[in-house]
Amino acid sequence: MNDRIVAREGLRRSTLLLGSTLTVMAGAIVSPALPEISRAFGYLEDAEFLSKLILTLPALFIALIAPVAGYILDRAGRRMVLFASLLLYAIAGTSGAYLSDMYLILAGRAVLGIAVGGLMTSIVTLIGDYYQGEKRSRVMGYQAAFASTGGLLFISAGGVLADFHWRFPFLIYSVSVILFFIALVSVYEPERVRPAGGVKLPVGDVIRSVPSKVYWVYLIAFFSFSVFYMIPVQMPFMLSALEGVSNTEVGIAIACMNITAMITAFNYSRVKSLMDFPYIMAMVYVLVAAGYTVIALSASYYMMVAGILVCGLGFGMQMANINLWLVNLAPANIRGSLVGYLNTFIFLGMFLSPILLQPLVSLSTLYNSFLIVGTLLILCAAILIYTGLRGFWGEGNLLKTGP
Repeated sequence: MNDRIVAREGLRRSTLLLGSTLTVMAGAIVSPALPEISRAFGYLEDAEFLSKLILTLPALFIALIAPVAGYILDRAGRRMVLFASLLLYAIAGTSGAYLSDMYLILAGRAVLGIAVGGLMTSIVTLIGDYYQGEKRSRVMGYQAAFASTGGLLFISAGGVLADFHWRFPFLIYSVSVILFFIALVSVYEPERVRPAGGVKLPVGDVIRSVPSKVYWVYLIAFFSFSVFYMIPVQMPFMLSALEGVSNTEVGIAIACMNITAMITAFNYSRVKSLMDFPYIMAMVYVLVAAGYTVIALSASYYMMVAGILVCGLGFGMQMANINLWLVNLAPANIRGSLVGYLNTFIFLGMFLSPILLQPLVSLSTLYNSFLIVGTLLILCAAILIYTGLRGFWGEGNLLKTGP
Protein backbone atom coordinates (compact mmCIF):
# COMPACT_ATOMS: atom_id res chain seq x y z
CA MET A 1 0.00 0.00 0.00
CA ASN A 2 2.80 2.41 0.91
CA ASP A 3 4.56 1.63 -2.37
CA ARG A 4 1.35 2.43 -4.24
CA ILE A 5 1.00 5.76 -2.39
CA VAL A 6 4.61 6.66 -3.13
CA ALA A 7 4.19 5.72 -6.79
CA ARG A 8 1.04 7.82 -7.14
CA GLU A 9 2.73 10.78 -5.43
CA GLY A 10 5.64 10.47 -7.87
CA LEU A 11 3.27 10.36 -10.82
CA ARG A 12 1.33 13.35 -9.50
CA ARG A 13 4.48 15.44 -9.03
CA SER A 14 5.71 14.37 -12.47
CA THR A 15 2.39 15.51 -13.96
CA LEU A 16 2.72 18.97 -12.43
CA LEU A 17 6.36 19.27 -13.47
CA LEU A 18 5.76 18.04 -17.01
CA GLY A 19 2.81 20.41 -17.25
CA SER A 20 5.22 23.22 -16.42
CA THR A 21 7.14 22.48 -19.62
CA LEU A 22 4.05 23.62 -21.56
CA THR A 23 3.53 26.99 -19.89
CA VAL A 24 6.06 29.86 -19.91
CA MET A 25 7.67 28.89 -23.22
CA ALA A 26 4.33 28.13 -24.93
CA GLY A 27 4.60 31.14 -27.19
CA ALA A 28 8.32 30.74 -27.83
CA ILE A 29 7.91 27.28 -29.37
CA VAL A 30 7.27 28.96 -32.73
CA SER A 31 9.90 31.66 -32.18
CA PRO A 32 12.42 30.20 -34.69
CA ALA A 33 9.72 30.19 -37.39
CA LEU A 34 8.87 33.91 -37.06
CA PRO A 35 11.09 35.15 -39.92
CA GLU A 36 9.65 32.44 -42.23
CA ILE A 37 6.09 33.29 -41.19
CA SER A 38 6.79 36.95 -41.88
CA ARG A 39 7.99 36.09 -45.39
CA ALA A 40 5.08 33.71 -46.01
CA PHE A 41 2.59 36.50 -45.29
CA GLY A 42 4.72 39.21 -46.85
CA TYR A 43 1.77 40.36 -48.96
CA LEU A 44 0.15 41.73 -45.80
CA GLU A 45 0.93 45.21 -44.53
CA ASP A 46 3.04 45.02 -41.33
CA ALA A 47 3.66 41.30 -41.86
CA GLU A 48 6.69 41.37 -39.54
CA PHE A 49 4.67 42.99 -36.76
CA LEU A 50 1.83 40.48 -37.18
CA SER A 51 4.30 37.60 -37.05
CA LYS A 52 5.64 38.93 -33.74
CA LEU A 53 2.07 38.98 -32.44
CA ILE A 54 1.92 35.22 -33.06
CA LEU A 55 4.55 34.97 -30.35
CA THR A 56 3.21 37.57 -27.92
CA LEU A 57 -0.60 37.43 -28.35
CA PRO A 58 -0.96 34.34 -26.13
CA ALA A 59 0.66 36.32 -23.32
CA LEU A 60 -2.02 39.02 -23.54
CA PHE A 61 -4.84 36.48 -23.23
CA ILE A 62 -3.04 34.66 -20.43
CA ALA A 63 -2.93 37.99 -18.63
CA LEU A 64 -6.66 38.53 -19.21
CA ILE A 65 -7.84 35.02 -18.29
CA ALA A 66 -5.53 34.19 -15.36
CA PRO A 67 -7.58 36.05 -12.69
CA VAL A 68 -10.76 34.35 -13.96
CA ALA A 69 -8.97 30.99 -13.88
CA GLY A 70 -7.82 31.72 -10.34
CA TYR A 71 -11.37 32.53 -9.27
CA ILE A 72 -12.69 29.31 -10.83
CA LEU A 73 -9.89 27.37 -9.12
CA ASP A 74 -10.97 28.67 -5.72
CA ARG A 75 -14.66 28.20 -6.39
CA ALA A 76 -15.02 25.06 -8.54
CA GLY A 77 -11.76 23.21 -7.95
CA ARG A 78 -8.29 22.75 -9.35
CA ARG A 79 -8.74 19.53 -11.37
CA MET A 80 -11.46 20.81 -13.68
CA VAL A 81 -9.39 23.83 -14.73
CA LEU A 82 -6.29 21.70 -15.24
CA PHE A 83 -8.04 19.10 -17.43
CA ALA A 84 -9.90 21.66 -19.56
CA SER A 85 -6.72 23.69 -20.07
CA LEU A 86 -4.71 20.69 -21.27
CA LEU A 87 -7.28 19.81 -23.93
CA LEU A 88 -7.73 23.39 -25.09
CA TYR A 89 -3.93 23.77 -25.26
CA ALA A 90 -3.70 20.98 -27.86
CA ILE A 91 -6.63 22.21 -29.95
CA ALA A 92 -5.63 25.87 -30.07
CA GLY A 93 -1.88 25.32 -30.17
CA THR A 94 -1.95 23.15 -33.29
CA SER A 95 -4.28 25.52 -35.18
CA GLY A 96 -1.35 27.27 -36.87
CA ALA A 97 -0.47 23.99 -38.59
CA TYR A 98 -3.57 24.05 -40.78
CA LEU A 99 -5.05 27.58 -40.80
CA SER A 100 -4.11 29.70 -43.82
CA ASP A 101 -5.39 33.11 -42.76
CA MET A 102 -3.04 35.17 -40.58
CA TYR A 103 -5.89 36.60 -38.54
CA LEU A 104 -7.38 33.16 -37.87
CA ILE A 105 -3.94 32.00 -36.75
CA LEU A 106 -3.81 34.96 -34.38
CA ALA A 107 -7.27 34.00 -33.08
CA GLY A 108 -5.97 30.50 -32.39
CA ARG A 109 -3.03 32.00 -30.52
CA ALA A 110 -5.46 34.00 -28.40
CA VAL A 111 -7.31 30.81 -27.43
CA LEU A 112 -3.94 29.20 -26.67
CA GLY A 113 -3.35 32.03 -24.20
CA ILE A 114 -6.61 31.17 -22.44
CA ALA A 115 -5.47 27.56 -22.14
CA VAL A 116 -2.03 28.48 -20.79
CA GLY A 117 -3.58 30.92 -18.30
CA GLY A 118 -5.66 28.12 -16.82
CA LEU A 119 -2.85 25.59 -16.99
CA MET A 120 -0.18 27.71 -15.33
CA THR A 121 -2.50 29.02 -12.61
CA SER A 122 -3.73 25.55 -11.71
CA ILE A 123 -0.23 24.03 -11.60
CA VAL A 124 1.29 26.72 -9.37
CA THR A 125 -1.77 26.64 -7.08
CA LEU A 126 -1.67 22.84 -6.81
CA ILE A 127 2.01 22.94 -5.87
CA GLY A 128 1.12 25.44 -3.16
CA ASP A 129 -1.70 23.16 -1.97
CA TYR A 130 0.20 19.88 -2.00
CA TYR A 131 3.53 20.97 -0.48
CA GLN A 132 4.78 23.02 2.45
CA GLY A 133 8.04 24.55 3.68
CA GLU A 134 11.36 23.43 2.21
CA LYS A 135 9.64 20.80 0.04
CA ARG A 136 7.55 23.53 -1.56
CA SER A 137 10.73 25.50 -2.32
CA ARG A 138 12.31 22.42 -3.86
CA VAL A 139 9.29 21.61 -6.05
CA MET A 140 9.02 25.24 -7.19
CA GLY A 141 12.66 25.04 -8.21
CA TYR A 142 12.01 21.79 -10.06
CA GLN A 143 9.03 23.41 -11.76
CA ALA A 144 11.23 26.20 -13.12
CA ALA A 145 13.83 23.62 -14.17
CA PHE A 146 11.25 21.56 -16.05
CA ALA A 147 9.95 24.72 -17.73
CA SER A 148 13.52 25.40 -18.87
CA THR A 149 13.87 21.79 -20.04
CA GLY A 150 10.70 22.17 -22.07
CA GLY A 151 12.03 25.38 -23.55
CA LEU A 152 15.28 23.67 -24.52
CA LEU A 153 13.57 20.70 -26.15
CA PHE A 154 10.57 22.42 -27.71
CA ILE A 155 12.35 25.51 -29.09
CA SER A 156 15.17 23.39 -30.50
CA ALA A 157 12.60 21.08 -32.08
CA GLY A 158 10.73 24.12 -33.36
CA GLY A 159 13.88 25.36 -35.08
CA VAL A 160 14.50 22.00 -36.76
CA LEU A 161 10.87 21.69 -37.87
CA ALA A 162 10.83 25.29 -39.13
CA ASP A 163 13.58 24.41 -41.59
CA PHE A 164 11.14 21.97 -43.21
CA HIS A 165 8.12 24.30 -43.06
CA TRP A 166 7.00 27.12 -40.81
CA ARG A 167 3.77 25.23 -39.97
CA PHE A 168 5.45 22.18 -38.45
CA PRO A 169 6.45 23.74 -35.06
CA PHE A 170 2.75 24.19 -34.25
CA LEU A 171 2.37 20.39 -34.09
CA ILE A 172 4.46 20.30 -30.89
CA TYR A 173 1.46 21.56 -28.90
CA SER A 174 -0.30 18.21 -29.34
CA VAL A 175 1.86 16.68 -26.56
CA SER A 176 -0.58 18.07 -23.98
CA VAL A 177 -3.05 15.32 -24.92
CA ILE A 178 -0.67 12.72 -23.45
CA LEU A 179 -0.35 14.73 -20.26
CA PHE A 180 -4.14 15.02 -20.01
CA PHE A 181 -4.51 11.24 -19.65
CA ILE A 182 -1.70 11.07 -17.09
CA ALA A 183 -3.35 13.84 -15.06
CA LEU A 184 -6.67 11.98 -15.04
CA VAL A 185 -5.21 9.18 -12.92
CA SER A 186 -2.74 11.13 -10.77
CA VAL A 187 -4.12 14.55 -9.78
CA TYR A 188 -6.63 14.74 -6.91
CA GLU A 189 -8.59 17.73 -5.65
CA PRO A 190 -6.81 19.00 -2.51
CA GLU A 191 -8.67 20.02 0.62
CA ARG A 192 -8.85 23.77 0.96
CA VAL A 193 -9.89 26.26 3.62
CA ARG A 194 -13.14 27.83 2.41
CA PRO A 195 -14.28 31.16 3.85
CA ALA A 196 -17.83 31.58 5.12
CA GLY A 197 -20.17 32.51 2.29
CA GLY A 198 -18.04 30.82 -0.36
CA VAL A 199 -14.97 31.90 -2.29
CA LYS A 200 -14.97 35.45 -3.57
CA LEU A 201 -12.62 37.50 -5.68
CA PRO A 202 -10.20 39.41 -3.44
CA VAL A 203 -12.17 42.66 -3.12
CA GLY A 204 -13.52 44.59 -0.16
CA ASP A 205 -12.77 42.87 3.12
CA VAL A 206 -10.85 40.10 1.41
CA ILE A 207 -8.43 42.40 -0.40
CA ARG A 208 -7.52 44.03 2.90
CA SER A 209 -6.29 40.63 4.12
CA VAL A 210 -3.75 40.47 1.28
CA PRO A 211 -0.22 41.34 2.52
CA SER A 212 1.05 44.59 0.99
CA LYS A 213 4.18 42.84 -0.31
CA VAL A 214 1.98 40.88 -2.72
CA TYR A 215 1.58 44.03 -4.81
CA TRP A 216 5.34 44.54 -4.92
CA VAL A 217 5.73 40.95 -6.12
CA TYR A 218 3.26 41.70 -8.91
CA LEU A 219 5.26 44.77 -9.98
CA ILE A 220 8.54 42.86 -9.89
CA ALA A 221 6.98 40.04 -11.92
CA PHE A 222 5.73 42.44 -14.60
CA PHE A 223 9.12 44.12 -14.98
CA SER A 224 11.13 40.90 -14.83
CA PHE A 225 9.18 39.08 -17.53
CA SER A 226 9.00 42.06 -19.86
CA VAL A 227 12.81 41.97 -19.73
CA PHE A 228 12.90 38.17 -20.05
CA TYR A 229 10.88 38.16 -23.27
CA MET A 230 13.45 40.25 -25.10
CA ILE A 231 15.23 36.96 -25.85
CA PRO A 232 12.47 35.04 -27.72
CA VAL A 233 10.95 38.18 -29.32
CA GLN A 234 14.02 40.11 -30.47
CA MET A 235 16.80 37.54 -30.80
CA PRO A 236 15.35 35.64 -33.83
CA PHE A 237 15.59 38.81 -35.91
CA MET A 238 19.08 39.67 -34.63
CA LEU A 239 20.34 36.14 -35.26
CA SER A 240 18.70 35.65 -38.66
CA ALA A 241 20.32 38.91 -39.81
CA LEU A 242 23.73 37.27 -39.35
CA GLU A 243 25.12 35.72 -42.51
CA GLY A 244 24.63 31.97 -42.87
CA VAL A 245 22.45 31.45 -39.76
CA SER A 246 19.60 28.95 -40.34
CA ASN A 247 16.28 28.61 -38.51
CA THR A 248 17.68 25.55 -36.74
CA GLU A 249 20.61 27.61 -35.44
CA VAL A 250 18.22 30.37 -34.34
CA GLY A 251 16.18 27.82 -32.38
CA ILE A 252 19.28 26.28 -30.81
CA ALA A 253 20.63 29.70 -29.80
CA ILE A 254 17.42 30.74 -28.04
CA ALA A 255 17.01 27.31 -26.47
CA CYS A 256 20.56 27.51 -25.07
CA MET A 257 19.22 29.87 -22.42
CA ASN A 258 17.43 26.89 -20.92
CA ILE A 259 20.63 24.87 -20.49
CA THR A 260 22.02 27.19 -17.84
CA ALA A 261 18.52 27.97 -16.54
CA MET A 262 18.08 24.29 -15.66
CA ILE A 263 21.25 24.35 -13.56
CA THR A 264 20.19 27.25 -11.37
CA ALA A 265 16.53 26.17 -11.23
CA PHE A 266 17.40 22.69 -9.96
CA ASN A 267 19.54 24.32 -7.26
CA TYR A 268 17.04 27.02 -6.35
CA SER A 269 16.11 25.48 -2.99
CA ARG A 270 19.79 25.59 -1.96
CA VAL A 271 20.01 29.24 -2.90
CA LYS A 272 16.76 29.93 -1.05
CA SER A 273 18.17 28.33 2.12
CA LEU A 274 20.88 31.02 2.12
CA MET A 275 19.15 34.11 0.73
CA ASP A 276 15.68 35.57 0.86
CA PHE A 277 13.52 36.57 -2.08
CA PRO A 278 14.63 40.17 -2.76
CA TYR A 279 18.33 39.28 -2.66
CA ILE A 280 17.76 36.39 -5.06
CA MET A 281 15.92 38.75 -7.39
CA ALA A 282 18.87 41.16 -7.26
CA MET A 283 21.22 38.31 -8.22
CA VAL A 284 18.91 37.41 -11.11
CA TYR A 285 19.08 40.98 -12.40
CA VAL A 286 22.88 41.12 -12.21
CA LEU A 287 23.24 37.86 -14.15
CA VAL A 288 20.75 38.91 -16.85
CA ALA A 289 22.45 42.32 -17.11
CA ALA A 290 25.78 40.61 -17.70
CA GLY A 291 24.25 38.44 -20.43
CA TYR A 292 22.55 41.38 -22.13
CA THR A 293 25.83 43.30 -22.12
CA VAL A 294 27.57 40.42 -23.90
CA ILE A 295 24.73 40.27 -26.46
CA ALA A 296 24.93 44.03 -27.04
CA LEU A 297 28.67 43.83 -27.73
CA SER A 298 28.49 40.68 -29.87
CA ALA A 299 29.45 40.58 -33.53
CA SER A 300 29.08 36.83 -34.09
CA TYR A 301 26.62 33.99 -33.57
CA TYR A 302 28.67 32.29 -30.88
CA MET A 303 29.16 35.46 -28.84
CA MET A 304 25.40 35.95 -28.85
CA VAL A 305 24.95 32.36 -27.69
CA ALA A 306 27.44 33.03 -24.88
CA GLY A 307 25.38 36.02 -23.77
CA ILE A 308 22.18 33.97 -23.88
CA LEU A 309 23.80 31.28 -21.71
CA VAL A 310 24.71 33.89 -19.07
CA CYS A 311 21.13 35.20 -19.12
CA GLY A 312 19.88 31.68 -18.47
CA LEU A 313 21.69 31.57 -15.13
CA GLY A 314 19.42 34.35 -13.92
CA PHE A 315 16.22 33.31 -15.66
CA GLY A 316 16.48 29.84 -14.11
CA MET A 317 15.84 31.29 -10.66
CA GLN A 318 13.40 34.00 -11.69
CA MET A 319 10.23 31.95 -12.12
CA ALA A 320 10.76 29.82 -9.00
CA ASN A 321 11.57 32.85 -6.86
CA ILE A 322 8.56 34.91 -7.93
CA ASN A 323 6.11 31.99 -7.70
CA LEU A 324 7.31 30.88 -4.27
CA TRP A 325 7.39 34.46 -2.99
CA LEU A 326 3.73 34.91 -3.92
CA VAL A 327 2.58 31.47 -2.72
CA ASN A 328 4.22 32.01 0.68
CA LEU A 329 2.50 35.39 1.06
CA ALA A 330 -0.94 34.30 -0.19
CA PRO A 331 -3.68 33.29 2.29
CA ALA A 332 -4.69 29.69 1.50
CA ASN A 333 -8.37 30.46 0.87
CA ILE A 334 -7.62 32.91 -1.96
CA ARG A 335 -4.34 31.41 -3.19
CA GLY A 336 -5.76 30.51 -6.59
CA SER A 337 -7.02 34.04 -7.18
CA LEU A 338 -3.75 35.66 -6.14
CA VAL A 339 -1.74 33.24 -8.31
CA GLY A 340 -4.08 34.13 -11.17
CA TYR A 341 -3.31 37.82 -10.75
CA LEU A 342 0.40 37.02 -10.60
CA ASN A 343 0.15 35.29 -13.97
CA THR A 344 -1.67 38.35 -15.29
CA PHE A 345 1.31 40.54 -14.45
CA ILE A 346 3.83 37.98 -15.73
CA PHE A 347 2.22 37.56 -19.11
CA LEU A 348 1.21 41.19 -19.49
CA GLY A 349 4.92 41.91 -19.15
CA MET A 350 5.66 39.38 -21.89
CA PHE A 351 3.01 40.82 -24.20
CA LEU A 352 4.15 44.41 -23.71
CA SER A 353 7.86 43.58 -24.01
CA PRO A 354 8.23 44.49 -27.72
CA ILE A 355 6.00 47.55 -27.27
CA LEU A 356 8.00 48.85 -24.31
CA LEU A 357 11.27 48.22 -26.14
CA GLN A 358 10.21 49.86 -29.41
CA PRO A 359 11.08 53.46 -28.37
CA LEU A 360 14.61 52.32 -27.50
CA VAL A 361 14.97 50.53 -30.84
CA SER A 362 13.61 53.56 -32.73
CA LEU A 363 16.05 55.91 -31.02
CA SER A 364 19.08 53.65 -31.41
CA THR A 365 19.41 49.94 -32.31
CA LEU A 366 18.45 46.55 -30.89
CA TYR A 367 22.04 46.09 -29.75
CA ASN A 368 22.03 49.35 -27.81
CA SER A 369 18.63 48.47 -26.35
CA PHE A 370 20.07 45.35 -24.74
CA LEU A 371 22.88 47.45 -23.26
CA ILE A 372 20.46 50.07 -21.87
CA VAL A 373 18.19 47.41 -20.35
CA GLY A 374 21.24 45.73 -18.80
CA THR A 375 22.19 49.01 -17.13
CA LEU A 376 18.61 49.40 -15.84
CA LEU A 377 18.77 45.90 -14.35
CA ILE A 378 21.93 46.76 -12.40
CA LEU A 379 20.16 49.81 -10.98
CA CYS A 380 17.14 47.68 -9.97
CA ALA A 381 19.43 45.14 -8.29
CA ALA A 382 21.06 47.93 -6.28
CA ILE A 383 17.63 49.22 -5.21
CA LEU A 384 16.55 45.76 -4.04
CA ILE A 385 19.72 45.31 -1.99
CA TYR A 386 19.54 48.79 -0.50
CA THR A 387 15.86 48.51 0.48
CA GLY A 388 16.56 45.06 1.88
CA LEU A 389 19.35 46.34 4.10
CA ARG A 390 17.04 49.14 5.24
CA GLY A 391 14.48 46.55 6.36
CA PHE A 392 11.80 47.39 3.79
CA TRP A 393 11.14 43.74 2.88
CA GLY A 394 11.05 42.29 6.36
CA GLU A 395 13.44 41.31 9.09
CA GLY A 396 16.95 42.75 9.18
CA ASN A 397 19.20 41.47 6.44
CA LEU A 398 16.53 39.23 4.86
CA LEU A 399 18.58 36.09 5.32
CA LYS A 400 16.43 32.98 5.76
CA THR A 401 13.28 34.81 6.84
CA GLY A 402 11.02 32.25 5.19
CA PRO A 403 11.03 28.65 3.94
